[in-house]
Amino acid sequence: MPLLNVRCCTWNVGDDGPPEDNLNTLLGLNDVNPPDILAVGLQEVIDPSDWRKALIKHAHPAGYVLMKSRNCWAIWMFVFIRRNLLSAITNIESEVTPVGYAGVMGNKGGVSVRFEICGVNVIFLSCHFAAHAERTQDRLNDFWDIIKLQSFRDDDVHTILDHDYVFWMGDLNFRLDGLDKPTVEKLIDQKRFSKLISHDQLSRSRRKKLIFIDFLEGDIDFPPTFKFDKGTDQYDSSSKQRIPAWTDRILYMAHRDFATEHYATLLRDLNSLNIPRRSAVRGSPSNVEQHFPSNSRESIGELQPEIKLLEYTSLPEYKSSDHRPVVGSFEFAVPSRWFSLPVSFIEPMGKDYPFGVDLEFSYTVMDPPALLHMTESDKILMARPAVPTVSFIQLMLISAMGKLAVGDKNEGSTNESPLAPASLEQARRDWIGLYPADFADLERGYLTYVQAPKTVSSIAKDVHAEASKKPMPSYYKGAILAQYLNQLKNQSVQLIYWSQKKNCPQGYSSSVLCYGARPEE
Repeated sequence: MPLLNVRCCTWNVGDDGPPEDNLNTLLGLNDVNPPDILAVGLQEVIDPSDWRKALIKHAHPAGYVLMKSRNCWAIWMFVFIRRNLLSAITNIESEVTPVGYAGVMGNKGGVSVRFEICGVNVIFLSCHFAAHAERTQDRLNDFWDIIKLQSFRDDDVHTILDHDYVFWMGDLNFRLDGLDKPTVEKLIDQKRFSKLISHDQLSRSRRKKLIFIDFLEGDIDFPPTFKFDKGTDQYDSSSKQRIPAWTDRILYMAHRDFATEHYATLLRDLNSLNIPRRSAVRGSPSNVEQHFPSNSRESIGELQPEIKLLEYTSLPEYKSSDHRPVVGSFEFAVPSRWFSLPVSFIEPMGKDYPFGVDLEFSYTVMDPPALLHMTESDKILMARPAVPTVSFIQLMLISAMGKLAVGDKNEGSTNESPLAPASLEQARRDWIGLYPADFADLERGYLTYVQAPKTVSSIAKDVHAEASKKPMPSYYKGAILAQYLNQLKNQSVQLIYWSQKKNCPQGYSSSVLCYGARPEE
């Protein structure tokens, strides 16, 4: 089963800009197996542009692209993707939930970035919960408010807990109960972390099933990450004498129908106020669970999403903030088969292109898209895209069977396959961006753009149709004017089709080199 590596980083940066330290350790770029996905959650960010530049400065040379960033005031989430995985991603969305003063201030709250990769739904959250030791209940409320208030447009995924994989990180602000500062510091010096964890508010709340039900967290065998005198290893020496605590955490969940029904039941009860907020009510097993129990030798449960924790620790070498960053490295499974993105560029096809001439392009919109395949030894190549709306279970079954029934279609027919993604809804404001081939920022890295062509063209020869021996599909044709290419001599560029409705790419061209001298006037 193919696996992808994920690196999650959470850091309350304490109103400071990026440190002069090298960030490669934070981002896991020095690891033997560098991550495929980098999710960086920051809190108390004053100048996000400096952090954006610093993260890109380290990640881009290592082969990563900033796919999406979003903030809720000073709470930020940055998600980087390996360049060769970009075309395996669709349905990118983000949400923010302020839960600060009066429920509208964004000094506390959560921000999420979600997307589909290789046909599975993944979401990352960066959160900052209520401060102060006595406000445990407010922190519990912050969690449930974010769960209830965030929703998404995807046909398969409406809430956070609908996702196949959930990674929740941030300054959750849970403290230690019943211990004074000298006692805590003594236990830290003795590395008796298990003794301290028994006083941890988050661990206690999870045991009572008040929060993060069905989530997992790695063993904590690192010192508390809050609160330090900045630039030192000394815990708070100010007059406030704050007690050290593990405020900065990363939790994760692999979606199962059982857990989803449980949360649905719980949220219905919360909304109707039939039970106290603190009570957890677990729903009965789903039809899938009943027919394929998890202890069955041939259980579908064995094919369901799984996350393997590789590392969970803090990084004491980063001392610029009063918090230490916390990182988690994971592996998760993806299906070996999924549908491509719907837009397939015909031209340009990776060839050199004369400088000073309009860059002509053409593309088709496939319905249904092509079915792609990946093996464990064949990491996703540049042109391998993702499937929008097929469930993980269906895809895993497809992988097991080694086949998928997607029938041929005639012009104008509807997509009748229950497994194929919904047809791309082309909109008036769809656009095609011209990017440097080595762009660093998917959202902001385009050089110029044109509206996607609205009229359908026809040609006598179509390379895709000829190769597949099928009737020629309709195709669209347009151009980037030469005047926008004047500064690109001997540079490689790439075209990306952006969908207005999905607000994310739906097709990537090959890169093309703009070569030669400017034609004489």
